[in-house]
Amino acid sequence: MHSPMRLCFLLAVTSGSSLFGANVAMRVTDTNYLDAQGFSVFLYDSTYHPVFVDQKNTAMEMILHGQRIATNGDVRLMPTPEQWDLVATLKGRQAEKAANTLTATLAFPTFDLGYTLEVAAEPGGVRVSINLDKPLPEQLAGRAGFNLEFLPSLYMGKAFLVDGATAGLFPRTPEDPMIKVLPLAGEPKKAYYLEDWDKAKGYTQPLPFATGKTITLGVNDALTRVSIQSDTADLMLFDGRSRAQNGWFVLRSLIPAGKTKGAIVWHIRPDVIPNWTRPPMIAHSQVGYAPGFAKVAVLELDPNFSGPKTAKVLRLMENGSYKQAFEGPITPATPWLRYVYSKFDFTSVREPGLYVIEYADQRTAAFPITKDAYANSWKPSLSHHIAIQMDHVSVREGYRVWHGASHLDDAILAPVVGEQFDGWNQAAATDGKFKGGDRIPGMNVGGWYDAGDFDLEEPAQLNVIQHLALASREFDLKYDQLTVNEAARAVELHRPDGIPDAVQQVKHGAAYILAQYRAFGHSIRGTHEPDLRQYTHLGDGATKTDGRIYDPNLGPDEVKGEFSGKPDDRWIFSTTNPLFQWQAIAALAAAADTLKGWDDAAAKECLDTAIKAWNDEKANPTSTPKGGWNFGGDPEAAPAAGVLAASQGAATDAPGAQPGAVSPVAPTSSTAALAPAAPPAASRWARFRVGLDWAAALELTIATKGAEPYKSRVKELLPQMIDGEQMEFRGWMAVRALPYLDASEKAQLREAVKTHMAGLDKELAGTPFGVPPSLRTWGGSGAVVDMAIRMYFLHRAFPDLVNPEYTLRAVNYILGTHPVNSTSYVAGVGTVSKTKTYSFNRGDNAYVPGAVVPGYIIIKPDFPESLDDFGFLWFEHEAVVAGSAAWVVAGCAAEAITREVQPK
Repeated sequence: MHSPMRLCFLLAVTSGSSLFGANVAMRVTDTNYLDAQGFSVFLYDSTYHPVFVDQKNTAMEMILHGQRIATNGDVRLMPTPEQWDLVATLKGRQAEKAANTLTATLAFPTFDLGYTLEVAAEPGGVRVSINLDKPLPEQLAGRAGFNLEFLPSLYMGKAFLVDGATAGLFPRTPEDPMIKVLPLAGEPKKAYYLEDWDKAKGYTQPLPFATGKTITLGVNDALTRVSIQSDTADLMLFDGRSRAQNGWFVLRSLIPAGKTKGAIVWHIRPDVIPNWTRPPMIAHSQVGYAPGFAKVAVLELDPNFSGPKTAKVLRLMENGSYKQAFEGPITPATPWLRYVYSKFDFTSVREPGLYVIEYADQRTAAFPITKDAYANSWKPSLSHHIAIQMDHVSVREGYRVWHGASHLDDAILAPVVGEQFDGWNQAAATDGKFKGGDRIPGMNVGGWYDAGDFDLEEPAQLNVIQHLALASREFDLKYDQLTVNEAARAVELHRPDGIPDAVQQVKHGAAYILAQYRAFGHSIRGTHEPDLRQYTHLGDGATKTDGRIYDPNLGPDEVKGEFSGKPDDRWIFSTTNPLFQWQAIAALAAAADTLKGWDDAAAKECLDTAIKAWNDEKANPTSTPKGGWNFGGDPEAAPAAGVLAASQGAATDAPGAQPGAVSPVAPTSSTAALAPAAPPAASRWARFRVGLDWAAALELTIATKGAEPYKSRVKELLPQMIDGEQMEFRGWMAVRALPYLDASEKAQLREAVKTHMAGLDKELAGTPFGVPPSLRTWGGSGAVVDMAIRMYFLHRAFPDLVNPEYTLRAVNYILGTHPVNSTSYVAGVGTVSKTKTYSFNRGDNAYVPGAVVPGYIIIKPDFPESLDDFGFLWFEHEAVVAGSAAWVVAGCAAEAITREVQPK
């Protein structure tokens, strides 16, 4: 018997449309996915990532009303798999236009399980089926099932309906009972750190919170409502957040024993709004514009949208009313990926004030036109994000403690030789006088947490030092909002101490690099967590370890003074390479020049160490370690952070693969062979090998005011560094050496800039936004920030050749003039900004002010995505500390440009 409240709820959630998918007729497109107006289905346009494995953007994916509601549709061996759990090997995929069908051929070779995943158009939606080559192996009964994962932020708090009778709400907090699910017999052996991780978590899985033959999701939301019916096994709804905060809701059916064809059959019916078109998106700068410079908004439009040919600028008056200030034409629409784009130029609006842009039925948030529009755009990155990422100190802001003094028990030399998680690798069991497991003295100083995790990535440390040193010197950056007391290991925000924040941050980073040279005589790979339990830690970094030095003679829970029996001390990966060596020299030289007059003793040690390292490297060049250039991280994210990368093994069930090795995708000879080609990583990074000592020579030339042999090396390298793509990559930095170049070299540099500019506009016209596109695994905001910096320095050196608008265009992009939405990529900066970032506080659905996120990516083949309401996709939301340091330079550059005499 139903209670009155339950009956009311049932009536409420079932009162919507009952004609699911009535207007949906799916067709295979020229880009090989199933599509209808308002609904799209992709199938393995992307594969599992070679480093991070499950990024929530592969297998079967669904886009409904302009939102990616579901991903990872495929056979899995767990109800709620985590990032490193086993995935199938993709053998091939094809699209059949005549049949309007997508098919992927997959296998779990270890278990002798082969199958096809077929998604076929049918009236009202799609039919999804799993067809086995032979009946399910006995050991997989009750374990193998078809999973489809749904985005939590779209469904939390919304209703679902099971079999048309049982209603419920998607929980905001996971609360389901957990059970133990042990590894399968014969399951591929995992890397030791994955085995340890599973044991530490207790092999737990949640029980389903709903079960039935038909489940309708988002019943009370017209934009996300979708119904799924199973012809075979029951549908079960799980909450993947029970195992990890980045989990999704999982819809699952177990594969029944004894069946082959049609072992799983689902019918998916999206409730598509008839003739739905995506509302126009007006991309603009969320901090506003300077009066005398270009003001161009970009309109992102649905190809089926028919709208006005003009847009308006309205001024927000003191009484809250709006007064039209300008109306002008939009440009003809230009297609790019799945949308079309028009531009709206309102440069003529110059009067200071608050404004909005209005187009069709859309109106933006208010933004200012003011001469100091960019003055505060960079400050939160310096005084908040970079400060809050500081390791080995506590960080306090008013009543709030961001974290305590962390990792005071750093560190021991990595005791395991070989590859670890996240691409880290220790090449040798010894380094100088140290052997694996030895404590390395003095390493619990300086450095910054790299990103949403807590490791000290060497490229990031060197990058931050160089960028903040550059900002400090170029813009005479005296900004001071921090108290930094290194002796007390304490930092406090909003408390000036008379020393510029940039100077103190450079000193903090240099302390970590100098400690490496004191201990090893060279740079290192960095300091990293010893296990995945620490690596996945969220919250206060000081609670990650006990802060006491590990003593193997003590019991596991025994404490004696500053020592304990807990082996939680982080590991030093001391393996270096030529690039790290030369970049460390450059960073120390830049630090020396910045610290002069503030801490002369530290400046002297930085310069002396850099000069000695230069001489040592010239006399005995560092060789590339066995196994290649060990840079770690994601190769495709590297330009944003100024780092190189190597891949990490993914948990793919491939014949002969090492535990976690990625299997290549075998191309298919079918009608549409769609297997993606591997990116040419080696060729992409070949340019790093040219003039590895370029930055070091340049920084030492500046730090020593033109001393030899550094100045001569700059002159020697100049021709190759300003030639071709090197000009865009690193050669532009030659303008900083202009005082040390002769007339003919300056002329040569000028001609190189002319050549660079001649091809630049054509290159940047590849997207409607006039900046480098984001076409790789991680969002491309870093490349745009690099453009802003590069174009500023070229403009400053050659103002007749390089317009300042290039820098402002790139900065405006970061601040909101980009695809998908107009949210500022700098958290907390601008009227509408990111307020959920993949930072160490992401478990609270929060952000760190000033953090710069990667931004949109392309969900292949053509769907740009940048979620605002979900901060757990690292490729869209993870803010690296190096990105914030670069943004400080870019923001200061924009501010400096708008202080110039403004054009009439």
